Amino acid sequence: MTATTTVYVDETRYNLYASIHKGLRRAQGQLMTRLGAIDPLNDADVAGLLQDMRLMVTMGRKHLHHENIFIHTEIETRRAGATTRLVDDHDHHERDFDELETRFRQIEAAPPERRSPMLRALYLRYTEFLAHDFEHMIEEETETLSLLHRLFNDGELAAIEGRIVGSVEPAMMMEFIRIMIPAMNPAERLGMLGGMKAAMPVPVFAAVVDMGVKPVLAPSDWHALEQALAKAA
Repeated sequence: MTATTTVYVDETRYNLYASIHKGLRRAQGQLMTRLGAIDPLNDADVAGLLQDMRLMVTMGRKHLHHENIFIHTEIETRRAGATTRLVDDHDHHERDFDELETRFRQIEAAPPERRSPMLRALYLRYTEFLAHDFEHMIEEETETLSLLHRLFNDGELAAIEGRIVGSVEPAMMMEFIRIMIPAMNPAERLGMLGGMKAAMPVPVFAAVVDMGVKPVLAPSDWHALEQALAKAA
């Protein structure tokens, strides 16, 4: 995708990228901000940040795998060769993840007085990764989504997303929910949680709310969502 590319996306159609990409952008941006402000001499803060960054790398790998297996494979059945560029981007991302994890281990092994330049280097490398990742996500939400809309109807796209969701183990799904919910607007939250409420047993939905929704929302946002869910019931 180039700066001069113009792609018109029908925003009334099914979009299986929007929510997860919003969550990734928000969570990655928060990590970048924390990394820039970290005190290299604070052992607990450095350990906590690296733990959260490692989790984000794990989630990033899962997200790439989901797209490769469930989206790209489907596209290739109807338009052979259409995902070549996306696959190349994903391979590049995997190499980025490997490098980031190496840097995490090096920082963890270093004494506190040597961390400052290493964290600065990680900050620059992570922002470089984010710049490429954000551009890649824009391409998926414009060019690839437009292609999906030409090749599949909304029911088929919903089924693809359903297979992705069904493949994610519960603990990892909770992590994805925690990054997506605060990045959504109120209507998007209601749509997602309303669907989950209708499909899940009451205790399971209550656990999702208690562990994955309420802790990541401001009290006012949770109150508004709670009222909207009650009205939609």
